[in-house]
Amino acid sequence: MTNKHSLQNHCTARLILALLLMVLMLPNIAWLWHDHSAAVWVEALAMPTALLLLFFAVFGDVPWLGCLLLSPLALLAPLEFFFIATYQHPTSAEVIATVMATSASETHEYLGRRLIPLTASSLAAFVLSLYAAWLYARCRLRWRNSMRTGILLVALVTPLAAAGVAAVSANGQAPQRMRNVTALGHTLGGTIALGYPFGVIQRIARYRSEWNAMRADSARMKAFHFGTHPITSESQRQIYVLVIGESSRRDHWQLFGYQRATNPELSQIRNLIPIPHMVTSWPVTIGAVPLILTRKPITDRSIAFNQASILRAMQEADFETYWISNQMAVGQYDTPVSVYAYEARHVVWLNHASWNAPDSYDGDLLQPLRGALRDPHRNLFIVLHMMGSHLKYDYRYPPTFKRFRPTQSDRSDGAPNGSRMRNSYDNTILYTDHILAKIIDILRSSDAITALWYESDHGEMLVTPTCSLAGHGIGTLHEYQIPAFFWYSDAYADHHPKRLAVLRDNAGKRTLSADTFSSLVDMADVTFPGHDETRSLFSQEWEYRPRIVNANMWSTDFDKAAIGKKCPIVIPP
Repeated sequence: MTNKHSLQNHCTARLILALLLMVLMLPNIAWLWHDHSAAVWVEALAMPTALLLLFFAVFGDVPWLGCLLLSPLALLAPLEFFFIATYQHPTSAEVIATVMATSASETHEYLGRRLIPLTASSLAAFVLSLYAAWLYARCRLRWRNSMRTGILLVALVTPLAAAGVAAVSANGQAPQRMRNVTALGHTLGGTIALGYPFGVIQRIARYRSEWNAMRADSARMKAFHFGTHPITSESQRQIYVLVIGESSRRDHWQLFGYQRATNPELSQIRNLIPIPHMVTSWPVTIGAVPLILTRKPITDRSIAFNQASILRAMQEADFETYWISNQMAVGQYDTPVSVYAYEARHVVWLNHASWNAPDSYDGDLLQPLRGALRDPHRNLFIVLHMMGSHLKYDYRYPPTFKRFRPTQSDRSDGAPNGSRMRNSYDNTILYTDHILAKIIDILRSSDAITALWYESDHGEMLVTPTCSLAGHGIGTLHEYQIPAFFWYSDAYADHHPKRLAVLRDNAGKRTLSADTFSSLVDMADVTFPGHDETRSLFSQEWEYRPRIVNANMWSTDFDKAAIGKKCPIVIPP
């Protein structure tokens, strides 16, 4: 009876291990389902299978420990499977960076109804790995046959033989032979990197490496200098404000043709120049905001960038600089955005709650703005960072701006979720309109040469009858199309009529958020060696460049891209 019971336990342990291996291989199967190329067969099937066999061969005397070490990767496997099923490609270091910068509420909004089954699947996979470890420890099972020895031998001999062949086959002296061997190692690493489960370890390591590089760059930026100086000497005080919006999509602005009255106040304001065809190159804040603030190339996927921002440039031109944010204070070097924020001489964080907390409205920006305008320094450059239309949408506006109903927070009356989401979202645009109008009123009454540049970091995807995706970071049309405009005082018009005429001419062209840095430099009538006027909308030298946009899977020319039929995902033509 004991032997029979022991045999049953052994069979159960092997069955559970087989189930665990199936779970770990599911992301690879999903990738193969979408891509049948020979390379993917190697990266998604041959290499992961070989590595799992090698892994358990190494832990043959303690297979329970192998199961335990795989438990975090089992936990992530359903999420990787979901990502690949959605985007038809494995995750990357950039995706991990986006996830790390994403709040729980963003995750909830993006996943929607899929959150519960995905969470349950991840927990089930995690428990399965722990159960396998417990069973193998209890049964004291070992892998001690000739197959294990053969796998270990092949794993040892194969890379050595391949390295030897690479070295011998190379032309030239020892350095060239070593480069050949190194190139072989990179190729092998690249083959491992995309497969699951061990590839994700490389991706996390790369993410950490890039994150640390970003921190190092932020330290180096302290020594960076543009050499900025005013072009002309102004006797009158100058105040320039950059307002960075959040998650605002252009086609929901009345100012750009939306049928709803979401901009009743801005639509009535004088001296406002809409910029109706601007796109951002990144559908996430972590990639989009640096393009507004710096000269970072639009195709640069690294987190770090080793140049200072517009704040440093304006500071060198003798402007007192402010960063006033209604987003969270996350630490001086904890996100790419806060790195640039702390280049300002004065930094104010207004929101000490979370994305999930109500009552942290953008109206909180107004009083600190008034306080900044009382600064005795003659010239000011101020960045205002809004919460804008970041989900949860109903937390972004006070009850008095609940004009479009029913909203997501209203009691259910049978209205479809997409309609309620749209109403909540449009109320955020309505409130943004009000706050921007108030900011302009404050600037208008300042008796200075003053101007305001507004643009959103990226847009937002809302649920439609044909697409259940929502939020940002997805790569849809509406995440790239952003609202932008320029407002100027009468005093600014008197001092810079030629610049305004050029801006009006360029405003209707196909522009990029990456044009913002150079445009702000010309807006303030300053310059520096190397200033690129071909990127400035205030310059007659401005040139159109291919509007490359980036998603999790690819980079493509926005103006030549194809758009998905059910979900408007931007894809290469």
